[in-house]
Amino acid sequence: MRPSKAARRRIPLGLVLLALLASCGDDPLGPRYPEDVNFAPALGIDLDQMTMLDSGVYVQTTQEGEGLSVTEGDVTVAYTLWLPDGTEVDSGELGFTFGANQVIPGFELGVSGMRVGEIRKIVIPSELAYGSRGTSRVPPHSVLVFEVELITGAVPA
Repeated sequence: MRPSKAARRRIPLGLVLLALLASCGDDPLGPRYPEDVNFAPALGIDLDQMTMLDSGVYVQTTQEGEGLSVTEGDVTVAYTLWLPDGTEVDSGELGFTFGANQVIPGFELGVSGMRVGEIRKIVIPSELAYGSRGTSRVPPHSVLVFEVELITGAVPA
């Protein structure tokens, strides 16, 4: 007896695996939102202890600063960037003009309101970081973790 047409139709293995992943809720590209991430313990990230901004960026001040809050102008920060698994991606000093779209949106949102000398942890969802394009050192759809210290900041007029 010959198999029916339906029995002879083959589904590519890749589609079957993708469907299985989708059915169990796993994103094959990794979690895009901080709430879906298991952070490396060394990062000291506890989202329940952080403030979630309307944008979905999480911030936590670990050292208070002095002076007025920065909301515009030229700023300089010292930073370290990690992936949620604890991999350090970058660190150094960065100068940028606040409000001029010179950094990823989540970074600017996380720095907003800092005072000179303040240190913050900032957790940024993928869509406010590098999104689907990633970088040479940041995979696509990655949540980012920063520790940032405001070194200098323009004082709003």
